[in-house]
Amino acid sequence: MKCGIRNSGYMGKNMNDISTKADGCSLTLSTSIYSLEAIKKTAYKFAGRASIVIAPGSDSSVVVAFNFTGKNAADNPELVVSDFSNELLDQDLREIVKRETGALRNLIMAHAFSQTTLAEKS
Repeated sequence: MKCGIRNSGYMGKNMNDISTKADGCSLTLSTSIYSLEAIKKTAYKFAGRASIVIAPGSDSSVVVAFNFTGKNAADNPELVVSDFSNELLDQDLREIVKRETGALRNLIMAHAFSQTTLAEKS
């Protein structure tokens, strides 16, 4: 099995790297680039396409192992890893937007609920 995402020589200590094994691929992700929460959310979304295990790597990385078994062995592993990478970026950006707009969202929600009664008056 091969996974077509290769280390092109520009991947340094803080970059992502991929390796292959007989029954799957593993992707080493820097936790200084992606949060563990974003990695876990992405892994959960891909649970139907591969068995995914997240393990600690070095001090600032985690290893995401993709195991393709059964009907998933026929799937294109390169596509799964590529789609995983795209979804990971999406999840990470969602976290950034949530963090940057959290105060405004809370203000809007507080204003909206201040205009209504949540319980009927007796």
